[in-house]
Order: sequence, then C-alpha cells, then structure tokens
Amino acid sequence: MNRESNELIGRYVYHVGRHLPPERREDVAQELTSLIGDRVEDELRPGESEEVVVLKVLREMGPPSAVAERYGYERRLLIGTSSLPAFFKLAKILPLVILALSVLSFPYADGFTLSALAKWLVSYFHSVLLNLGVLVVVFVVLEQLSRTQAKPQAEFDPEKLSAPPAPFEGGKVRPAVLVAKIYGTVAVLLLFNFYPSVVGVWTNAGGARFWVVPLSAVGVHVPMWLFNAWLVGHILLNTEVLRQGTWTRESRWTKVGLQMLGLVVFLVAIWSSHVGQLDTNFLASVGLAASDPRVKALSEGSRALVLAAGPVVLLALWSIAKDVRRLLRVTGSAA
Repeated sequence: MNRESNELIGRYVYHVGRHLPPERREDVAQELTSLIGDRVEDELRPGESEEVVVLKVLREMGPPSAVAERYGYERRLLIGTSSLPAFFKLAKILPLVILALSVLSFPYADGFTLSALAKWLVSYFHSVLLNLGVLVVVFVVLEQLSRTQAKPQAEFDPEKLSAPPAPFEGGKVRPAVLVAKIYGTVAVLLLFNFYPSVVGVWTNAGGARFWVVPLSAVGVHVPMWLFNAWLVGHILLNTEVLRQGTWTRESRWTKVGLQMLGLVVFLVAIWSSHVGQLDTNFLASVGLAASDPRVKALSEGSRALVLAAGPVVLLALWSIAKDVRRLLRVTGSAA
C-alpha cells in the first residue's frame, strides 16, 4: 500500500487501541491491520484509487470505539478497559502506603492498649476506603476526559481522525517506577497537609526519645497552594502516562512544565522564608533554652538552606534546558 493508505489505517488502528488495555494493543493492531489490508485488496478494482477504497472499508467498519467493543471494550464502564490495569496496580499497593503513613499517627504515648489499637485500625481502614474512593474518582475523571476528546461525530469520517502521537525516544513506561512515584507523591501530599508536625528536622531529645522541629519553627515557609498544585500535577501526569502505557511528546512537555512550576515553588519558598529565626514558643514547648547547642545547630542548619539554593536552582535550570533541547530536537526531526 502507498503512504497515504498506510497513514489512514494507522490512525484508525491507533484510535481503536486507545480503548483497549495496553497489553492487548499490539496484538489487536496487528490483527486489525491485516484484516483491513485483506479487505482493501479484495475490494480494490483496476484503476480505482487505493485511498478511496481504504476510506470506504473504514467507514463500513464503523467508529473505532465500536470496533474496540468486539475486542472486549465496554463503553458503559465508569473506568474503561484501557485504564483498568493501571487502576488495579495502584489499588493493590494503596493499603501498604496508607499503612506506612498510619504507623506515624499511632498514639505511642498511650501505649499498645487494645483501645488504642482498635481506634488506630478503624482510622486505618477509613483512610484506605477514603483514598480508594479518591483513586476511583481520579480515574473516572480521566476516563470521561478521554471519551470527550475522542467523542465520535454523528457521521463517522475516518479522514478526520487525529494522527497518533509522534514516536518519542525513551517513551517506554516502567509501571513499577510510575506506581512508586505516584504513591511517593501522595505520601508527601498527605504528610505536608495532614501531618505537618512530622515534617521537619528530627532531633534526639535524650535517650530513645526524639522530637521533630517543624519547618515553620526554623523559619521555612512553604507556599502550600503552589506546592499542592505541583504535587497534584505530578500525580495526574504519572497516572495518565500509566493509563496510556507510553510517554508521548505532549506528556514530556507537561513534565517540563511541572519542573518549571517546581522551581517556582522552591524560589517562592526561599524568598518568603525567614531562615535562622527560630520559633521561641516551640523551643519553650520542648524545653529548649536559647543557649542550648542544639538551638544554635538548628539556626545554622536553616541558614544553610539559603546557601544551597543557588546550586539547586542551577541544577534545575540545567535539567529543564536539557529536556527542552531534547524535545525541540525530536520535534524538529519529526517535522
């Protein structure tokens, strides 16, 4: 077949595969491409345009979503078949992540009594159910957005199907790494928003006792709305890449945008912080005097954050520039 015919078939097969689980797409693509090619050869007559016959065959086959249903796609599912593998991977590891976070909230001061343990278990299962519900909502929203973007027209026209994402070097996805990143980001989000008292500098209080100096107590201010937007962006991006089963040029550009947002969050945090100005109320609550050597160490350590800001910013800019250059090179070669 000529290039135009192959392109039309490739677009059609790609849109069928979008409705299927990632592990089935390659087999279905081969089978469907072979099937369409055979039908075109059977219907092609001498002197007839090959592209016209391809378009005729594709119209007869119907919208990609209808063809996908023959391969197991259920349009009525809240979470589509293409998203289920990613959803189950995240759902399986969710209880373990919540367990690790819940251990931090166990009332150790009350001892391991049956009452304390029962309350902790109730809280743990409540957190698991709540986060599972949030996970379902995220995937339902992603599925609905996907269906809206791929909504077929009243009269299906294969010529108007969008082209598949351009091949991207390094687009292979490692699900285990993405799952770890997603739950790691969720853990950070939960810690900063619901357990801020454990986010800070852990210091020995004598013997086997430890206390935590919160970031705010050493003058570090985190712009939470920006920080949360950055974390949520990473969660949604990695979830969508896991759902699609590949990195595309668009998702790579989104990642660069999140890197820039992360740099903005860091700069705003440094600019708005008052490093070295320790919270006297906190020091008094843990029984530390201003002359305590640990107080001096905390003050000097917080000032070191400012000194580290320069190298961190330069490293972030270098990483962003490298990714942008790589993306522009890929875009130029594809053009």
